[in-house]
Amino acid sequence: MMKCLHRTAVLALPMAMIGSALAATSGSHYSPGGEGVEAGTPPPPGMHYRLYNTWYDADTLTDDNGDAQQMDFSLEVFAQAHRFVNVTDTKIFGANWAYNLIVPVIDKEIAIGGAFDAASGLEVGDIVIEPLALFWFNPRFDAILAIAAIAPTGDYSADKPESVGYGYWSGMITAGGTYFFDDDRSWSFSTLSRTLWHGHQDDTGIRPGMEFCLEGGVGKNILLDDHWLIRPGVSYSAGWQISDDSKDGAGSIADQRKRSFGLGAELNVMYLPWLLQANLRFHSEFDSNNTAEGESLVLTFTKSF
Repeated sequence: MMKCLHRTAVLALPMAMIGSALAATSGSHYSPGGEGVEAGTPPPPGMHYRLYNTWYDADTLTDDNGDAQQMDFSLEVFAQAHRFVNVTDTKIFGANWAYNLIVPVIDKEIAIGGAFDAASGLEVGDIVIEPLALFWFNPRFDAILAIAAIAPTGDYSADKPESVGYGYWSGMITAGGTYFFDDDRSWSFSTLSRTLWHGHQDDTGIRPGMEFCLEGGVGKNILLDDHWLIRPGVSYSAGWQISDDSKDGAGSIADQRKRSFGLGAELNVMYLPWLLQANLRFHSEFDSNNTAEGESLVLTFTKSF
């Protein structure tokens, strides 16, 4: 019973897109750090709803050498993502087939020097559709393999850095897992990878380069009593652009690739009788190239049915 309950603690595809910074192809449809401890542990069969709330703040924009650009820069984002997941009993290659949908709502404010200061207002961003996810459950190891499409449903304009959309389609492959060091699934280490490829961007005609991301964490499940389970832990993230953009654009050079790393700490609290949980994570970015560098606070609520 406890093993099944533990699996409700993490969902594998978090909120997408924190936001563009300056260049037309800055930012990403996936921002590492949305998941952490037990990132590779899927939920059990059934319906699940997860609400992500992310506050992101950055005042540094880095160049190709990783140095802070000498300009006044500020990026503040609030993103709320509504995720609906159905894990079925249908088996494919021994895994449970699942599908899910993520609808993000984003409010972005960006200031560059003294010349630009604009805000988007709260708007629907680019929607994530994942029709095929395979979840494997084992006593000491869980695994995930999934493919998703990210649709350009959010408002985008090349001359509006505050746009909540990106103006292009993306495909994303997710693969990873969680290893438990004991039979009680107490101590765990997880890693989850994302590989993204993109279509051509509206207005600019640029095809952003492919990206590869990793995230996960180390944590400890602590059963307080028959009702409460807590899980403190440390999380990590890393992201690389692994191919060049198709061409130069306004504020971007095709062969200057994005890179970032991050560390965080988190606490997950679960009320077992209701299959209800909350997770709070602080995440700080460092050693970034060609992108914004900042900190985020992620608060998620999950209800399993």
